Amino acid sequence: METLLSLIVWALCGFGCYKLAESQGRNTTTAAVLGVLLGVFAVIGYLIAGKKNV
Repeated sequence: METLLSLIVWALCGFGCYKLAESQGRNTTTAAVLGVLLGVFAVIGYLIAGKKNV
């Protein structure tokens, strides 16, 4: 049960990073991979980073 919960949390982090990157004009594929690999730390990083300047 704990393993399933962990997988769900990591998947949600990847999805959260994907959506944050999409709204900030950043690369969504990189964001999703970082979200899955780094979890909550990647989500916090994308929240701090803000919108991309063009």
